[in-house]
Amino acid sequence: MGLFKSDGAIGLDLDTGIIRAVELRGTAASAALTAAGSIEIPEAAVVEGMVADPEAVAGALKKLWGEARLRSSKIVLGVSNQGVFMRMATFPKVPDNKLAQVLRFQAGDYFPIPMPQLVLDHAVVGELEGEGGPALEILLVAARRDMLEKSLKALAGASFNPAVVDASPLALMRTLPESQLAGTVLLTDMANGISSLLLVAGGVPRFARVIPHSLHSYAREIGAHLADVLNAVQQVAAARGNGQAEDISTGPPGGWGVALAAEIRSSIGYYLTQSGGGQVDSVILSGRGARVGGLAEILQEELEVPVRMAKPLARLGGPTRVQGLNLEQEGPDFAVSIGLALRGLED
Repeated sequence: MGLFKSDGAIGLDLDTGIIRAVELRGTAASAALTAAGSIEIPEAAVVEGMVADPEAVAGALKKLWGEARLRSSKIVLGVSNQGVFMRMATFPKVPDNKLAQVLRFQAGDYFPIPMPQLVLDHAVVGELEGEGGPALEILLVAARRDMLEKSLKALAGASFNPAVVDASPLALMRTLPESQLAGTVLLTDMANGISSLLLVAGGVPRFARVIPHSLHSYAREIGAHLADVLNAVQQVAAARGNGQAEDISTGPPGGWGVALAAEIRSSIGYYLTQSGGGQVDSVILSGRGARVGGLAEILQEELEVPVRMAKPLARLGGPTRVQGLNLEQEGPDFAVSIGLALRGLED
């Protein structure tokens, strides 16, 4: 009869050189893929996670919606760049109706930019006994207002109004089963333009940052164009899937991979110093950059922890085939989009 049936949600990921979208229907606990697609855009349209050319993005969005046959009116936009900040904070426990007021006056202490220039959101992730009594552990998420306005302008140009704006690193958590979030896990999204790290301990996001290592920096390292690297990575994946020899090279990931490992190691070290010790149990890679041949092996050797590829499709029920896409190969590319769409199904 359609009663209580979800209208679905679309996760939208704006990356350098490409836009990706995934539509899911059902519930967050039982979601099914109904549509997905991607479209190439000029590299200058989205730079390091920030929209630089709203008109070009708007035009691409209109075309993508038609080609991929996306239907849901609920869009969840992901953001990840130098203007997005995530901080863990502890506040004295107060009634729910007073929490927003407390955060409004004190959250500014946690960010390097004045609060009037930020859009703030929060989530209570736990309770503990503080020095002065019961306290709340709160995840604070803030984004630069000017950065958000450009993204929203691009969507408005395509006649879209996102229902939710979410931090892309948090979306990755939703694609993983609870068993993979046990212990301390580092989620690493190797995007085209800018990559992100999210450290999750006991199922709670504890530390996040963006890093300059991405497919764009890899292309510079080997003296190639980003588009050529993207195509080569895709062809290598196809050769693997067909059981063929990998005779297509994107260049040695050695130096770039070792530098990436050093960046990850530094971030892990900072978190462990702040949190008082412990260790990271595993690293999970997503994003198209995760499919660079040999990268996972280099990271595992350098970091001395298990490194595995994200499998976001395993989180979904029903068929996962989409015309024009090989999601078995490209699944890691769409991890953020899938996680964003799952966020839209939570409400």
